[in-house]
Amino acid sequence: MEHPLRVDELVPSEAPRPVEVEVPASAPSPSAAAALTPLPPLPTLAASDVLYLKPSDAQYANYLPAANRRMQLSPALRAVCKTEHAVAVLVDWVRTNGLRFAVRCGGHSYEGFSQSSDVVIDLRGLAGISVDKAAGTVTVGAGASLFHIYEALAAQGLALQAGSCPTVGISGHILGGGHGLLARSHGLTCDSLRQLTIVDAQARTLQADATREPDLFWACRGGGGGSFGIATQFVMNVFPLANTLVFGVSWTLSQSDAARMFAAWQAWAPHAPSTITSIMKVGPAGTGKISMRCIGQSVGSEAELRANLQPLLQLDAPSRPLTVQTLAFLDAVKHFAGTLAYESVFMKAKSDYVLSPLGADAIHAMLAAVAALPAGAIALLCDAYGGKIADVAADATAFPRRAGTQFCIQYYTSWQHAADTPTHLANVATVYAATRPYMPGASYVNYCDLDLPDFANAYWGQNLARLIAVKKAYDPDNLFHHAQSVPVGP
Repeated sequence: MEHPLRVDELVPSEAPRPVEVEVPASAPSPSAAAALTPLPPLPTLAASDVLYLKPSDAQYANYLPAANRRMQLSPALRAVCKTEHAVAVLVDWVRTNGLRFAVRCGGHSYEGFSQSSDVVIDLRGLAGISVDKAAGTVTVGAGASLFHIYEALAAQGLALQAGSCPTVGISGHILGGGHGLLARSHGLTCDSLRQLTIVDAQARTLQADATREPDLFWACRGGGGGSFGIATQFVMNVFPLANTLVFGVSWTLSQSDAARMFAAWQAWAPHAPSTITSIMKVGPAGTGKISMRCIGQSVGSEAELRANLQPLLQLDAPSRPLTVQTLAFLDAVKHFAGTLAYESVFMKAKSDYVLSPLGADAIHAMLAAVAALPAGAIALLCDAYGGKIADVAADATAFPRRAGTQFCIQYYTSWQHAADTPTHLANVATVYAATRPYMPGASYVNYCDLDLPDFANAYWGQNLARLIAVKKAYDPDNLFHHAQSVPVGP
């Protein structure tokens, strides 16, 4: 779902604003990071094309925060691109000079793949949004945030299926797949993609769609960001949506009762009417108990939604009763967003795709590991799949987890002080280890995880070979790479 969470529902955040960052001892200091690579002369570009920022510049700190403080770096140069031309010039510059660089859009990469101590090509200056209601499309710059897209669409009675975090950038989200609260009713965000503009390793500007550069277009729908070039613009299909239903209900349960509730949810959620997308949030409640909260969104009728939730409601009495609200689309976005401000926290996440229902032993092992932790130490966010997601063939896009996928589990924890890092990392590792015997080894590229021993197969499965072929065709010298980009070879 591309979110961390708030205690009540879910969330994360982002926006270029200064925050006070507590840097872990292992991270380079801003001054040290900035001095790693002496820069050659900068490309001559107009102020209307690019904003160059070095550590001594007044605006430098405004653009520094990353969603994950653990991975934040201070670049020697941040080039905030305002035009596609600037992106192409900078690609040519970093390639010609052999510079290390990263590409930043929203800055929500869990493992900091949009961070660099040398050069950052920052796309937040490319944030234009143009809605064509008659054509049913929206054209957005690669630096646009999800909330600003939602806002522009809602003004014309339209919507896009995408994530709940308002400050996530469209680029990383759509390139990796993009799951959200309208996913089962309308598909993944990458399923809405109609065309993209991308600057390749030779600094050429390419248009990719179903007929022009079709292999590249295929790879950019689920292959993840940072492997094939720098996307500068997206054209997406949108749809009319005035109102939607949002719901939420909570329980505090013993482990045995929580196991029954979880089994009931997984039997229902991936097979519910496609109008309903639900999430089950599982966490420790203290004293060995389990907190469970089922939330979601529906574009169907209230009667259908309430009838579908009855089996869960009858299984155990809620600790917080079911609420169902009819909200305008943008109000529903705000309901799940929590805050519209950019948040920068220490965090760690891991993920699993559940490709067949978990058995009793698996559920018991998972819940026992969760219950042993202090209240609030971790949250397992289980996003239901099925519905329209499954209507797309597994090889039709680079995103492989289609028909048969039950749900995705995100193991998530966040904290405010660097000194608490070892404890939180250990908590996530403990719960994740407890579920290893029962999981198929499939993970979500947008919940990137540096601990994965075979990330490429975990993220892309049967689509990996074709992704490698596209990588060889468009970036044989591996200019665009990070720790978990698509490899040039097996």
